[in-house]
Amino acid sequence: MTMTMIRKPAVLLIVMLFSVIAAGQKTDYGIWYEATATKNIRKGLRADLEASVRTNENAGNIEKFYLEPGLRYKFNDYFNAGVYYRFIGQKEKDGLYHARHRWFIQMKGTAPSVARFTFAVRYRIQQQFRTYHKDPEDKEPQWYQRVRFELDYDVRGIPLKPYINAEMHMQLFNPNDILADKWRSMVGIEYTLNKRHTFGLEYIYNDSRVTKPPYENLLGITYSVKL
Repeated sequence: MTMTMIRKPAVLLIVMLFSVIAAGQKTDYGIWYEATATKNIRKGLRADLEASVRTNENAGNIEKFYLEPGLRYKFNDYFNAGVYYRFIGQKEKDGLYHARHRWFIQMKGTAPSVARFTFAVRYRIQQQFRTYHKDPEDKEPQWYQRVRFELDYDVRGIPLKPYINAEMHMQLFNPNDILADKWRSMVGIEYTLNKRHTFGLEYIYNDSRVTKPPYENLLGITYSVKL
């Protein structure tokens, strides 16, 4: 393995990401920073902790930040489930950060790898409520189900894993009969430094019916560590 072999796909991905971002002249641009720590408690049971800062308005404004602890149980190599809580500091209409609270249950099924490709489906059901109430409907908790399809490729001989994801956010008890409030597409690459540390870079495209502007081009920078 040589550094040249690692640099070439990484540089190509970066060029592709910013080319797509530049093409989206009428969309917002932001950067999402994310760090995750995991710890095995006992066989099959794992604790997760995720922290993130998300920017918008051409990456000049911190839209939100959050801290998310959770527990996940791995039943076998193909199925796991967990429960999580997310504390969110959200910049609201008054220009100040107010708390939002979210809990969710998550299940993930992974198919056996074929030709170094791995396909997985993640299902999440979540509830979120706000502490800042600008409008009467803000007092009502929001219920969503989310379905994400994942496909990654394990590159032979080098610690790189490119991937693509597609996710639908569907509001439960929705009177508007809209199939999905938000569609999220992702393409990225992970670099595993060693058994504990992994770094990632990804492009995210949001198509939303509940945010303004409705389209977002996002650059994601990720780091994960196994404790």
